[in-house]
Amino acid sequence: MSKRSRPVTKDTTPKPSSSVSSNASSSTFYNEREGQCSICSEANIRLVNLSKKCVHLSNCCVACLTQSFATDIESKGSYTFRCPMPTCTVKFEPEEYYCLLDTRLMGIVDNLLLHRLLETNEEFRWCKSTKGCGAGQLVCNYKDLLGYYTCHACGQMLCFRHSIEWHKGFTCDEFEAERARNDDLASDVTVLAFTKKCPNEACGTPIMKHEGCDVMTCCRFGSHTCAESKDTCDHGGRNYCGQRFCWSCLGKIDLDKKTNGFIRHCKPSCKYYSLN
Repeated sequence: MSKRSRPVTKDTTPKPSSSVSSNASSSTFYNEREGQCSICSEANIRLVNLSKKCVHLSNCCVACLTQSFATDIESKGSYTFRCPMPTCTVKFEPEEYYCLLDTRLMGIVDNLLLHRLLETNEEFRWCKSTKGCGAGQLVCNYKDLLGYYTCHACGQMLCFRHSIEWHKGFTCDEFEAERARNDDLASDVTVLAFTKKCPNEACGTPIMKHEGCDVMTCCRFGSHTCAESKDTCDHGGRNYCGQRFCWSCLGKIDLDKKTNGFIRHCKPSCKYYSLN
């Protein structure tokens, strides 16, 4: 059986950091005016809209927009941004906010957008090893497989159809039939697909993820609730340690006490490695 696949390579060469791009000229923005920024409250400052689809008055300054995008990219791996005005539903296109990013951040967003595009290819699969890997690859001969392929990065056998670790002893059809008959197996598969163990060696509590970004926290109340508590969360008892980690590769994420930013330890195969 052939298991040829094409690994997805990423440019992880460190890129120089700079201030706001020199391309952020007046011609880049819309509805420019002077006024008070709705974010920082500074008065008599240049306010702009990033998209011509925003028909409201501009209410945010360039510095606040730049800081907001940079924070979300570096902390969450975000690449989708909406207008900060509560009554506006406009979603910015990358070319509309790229002028606010330095070279390094543009490289990070380029990688994230590439991965998003690859996910639309029926040949593409992320490694779903429970040990944490984060690699992705194109399984170009998936129609010829006997159900499984091998991750190019960690060597884990994976099921192409079900996107989980290979179900040894069952073909894909047999596995689906058994899952339909066996409620316990169906529950186990759901847990396997949406749950990973906390990477803290002293913890290992299973953490489930249904939605949201890939920055997870070992907390009974969920990552967002934990973050909003501003270090007052007890995480739900002794079974939860509060460790932040990358859902994709299980790399630990620490908090820089000076800057309050994230210090990532993603694996080289992870799509978020450039955020380290």
